[in-house]
Formats: sequence, C-alpha cells, structure tokens
Amino acid sequence: MKGRITKLSAVALASLIGFTAIATLVQAADPIAERREAMKGNGKAVKAIDAALKNGGPVAELVPHANQINDTAMKLATLFPAGTDQPQGKDPGHTMAKPEIWQDPDEFSDAVKKFQEEAAMFKMAVAGGDMGVIKAEFEKLGETC
Repeated sequence: MKGRITKLSAVALASLIGFTAIATLVQAADPIAERREAMKGNGKAVKAIDAALKNGGPVAELVPHANQINDTAMKLATLFPAGTDQPQGKDPGHTMAKPEIWQDPDEFSDAVKKFQEEAAMFKMAVAGGDMGVIKAEFEKLGETC
C-alpha cells in the first residue's frame, strides 16, 4: 500500500509540474506582446541609426542596430499569426497592426520578403563600412517598412 501511494504521489507531482510548464509556455507565447516588443526594438534601432548617420557617428555604432533590424526581419512572418488581428487598439493585448496584413496575406508575404532582403543588404552595408553605401541602403530599407 505504501509503495502504491508513493507512486501515485509521484504521478500527481509530475502531472502538476507538466501542467505548470504548459501554462507558463502559453503565457509566454503572446504573439501580440512579442510583436510589439520587436517593433519597439526596431523603432529604437532606426532612431539610433538615423541619429548616428546625421551626426557622422562611427560605423561600429551602427552594427548592433543593423543586427537588431535584421534579426527582427528574419522572424517577422512568425509575428503575425492568424487570429492576432483583433482587437485593435493601444491597450495591452490589443494589436496596432494593420488589418490588411490578414486581409491580403500574399501581399504581406511579399512585403516581408522585401523587408528581409533590404535588412540583410543594410546589415551587409554596415559590415562593409562605406557611409555612402550605408546611407543609401538605409533609405532603401525605410521604403520597405
């Protein structure tokens, strides 16, 4: 009897741990919050790049920002899963993404690909170190947002 109770207790504990882990993963997987954070990060990166280009800052200052934008671009398609288009607004849990993203997914997919290409080109330009090329690529990147 004692052995059976020990086994049942172990199963109950394992189940509790499993359910807790699943609940934590579900809470952490909030695509709207993840998308907002990614867009805020890109916004900060763009502002920093713009300021550095206007002030003639060193190229090394641009590297982390170019990486930030490229990293976000590469995961951009996964940040807009079906069902995350509602509700609209600025409140937590609400999306500010344009409804057209879900209304015309093919057009959005094409736009994501263009942004990914330009983000990669901008990152390469920064790695190359030529400020003229960097500025030109930054402008092209801005046209794809």
